[in-house]
Amino acid sequence: MDPLDFLQSLGGVARTGTLLEAGYSERTISRLSRRVEKPRKGLLAMRGCNPLYLFALRENGLLTCGSAAEEYGLWIKQPPVRRHLACLHSRTSHFVPHRTLRFPPHPRLPIASVEDSVIHALGCLPLHDAVAMAESAIRLGFLEYQTLSDVLIGSTHARARKALAQVITDRARQAHSQPEIEARLLFLAQGWEVETQVDLPGGGRADFRIERRIPVEIDGFKYHGDRAAFVLDRDRMNRGLLAGQPTLRYPPEAVWHDQERIIREISRLLEIWPEFLQ
Repeated sequence: MDPLDFLQSLGGVARTGTLLEAGYSERTISRLSRRVEKPRKGLLAMRGCNPLYLFALRENGLLTCGSAAEEYGLWIKQPPVRRHLACLHSRTSHFVPHRTLRFPPHPRLPIASVEDSVIHALGCLPLHDAVAMAESAIRLGFLEYQTLSDVLIGSTHARARKALAQVITDRARQAHSQPEIEARLLFLAQGWEVETQVDLPGGGRADFRIERRIPVEIDGFKYHGDRAAFVLDRDRMNRGLLAGQPTLRYPPEAVWHDQERIIREISRLLEIWPEFLQ
């Protein structure tokens, strides 16, 4: 492969050592270095290279925690503004450091393993994002719950274990998106009994059922954005109403920005349908 194409495959930025390990000669790398930028000694970068990779390599670290979520396709509400790196040095004024690596990182890209990225997230990020990253990694088959549980032992991991306890391992009951994770944690925080991915009388399925009475759906675009899904949802909603089971439906934006309204409306429905689904 042309060395420039190889560099492009690495996000447009890499250490010269990475090219040497890939079999390129020092002479070839020297010619390549005259065609690209050199942000620091031993580092080659194309214009428009991946800015996260460039940042990590310049800081001699690996993207991890919330900064690695999108690299692995894991759920997160929004990547942290202040980047998270796994590193050993102490120059930490402009990023969040994570100093322990337990698994081999990506072989060529400056990214910690998915296992370490999730472990770091569980002990660092807000609960909704920590649980979302872990549950999506398990759902995608990237790691096992037991792997996380085996590592997070001891008093120093109390926060991470608390977050891990909120992760659902049963695939049939797992969330389908980050907003569902956030909604589930919101409902549990009210002290409500929360069932997930529930088959409803009269047909259909709901993301949640609160107190065994109130079905709640989080209508993310991915699962509800085409015409067929729109028609199916309305048919299911009508059948639910005819069966005496009104379903509350919320978009992700309500979960993120209007949680008080969601709690108020569910609470009200619990009051006016005290015998619902009994």
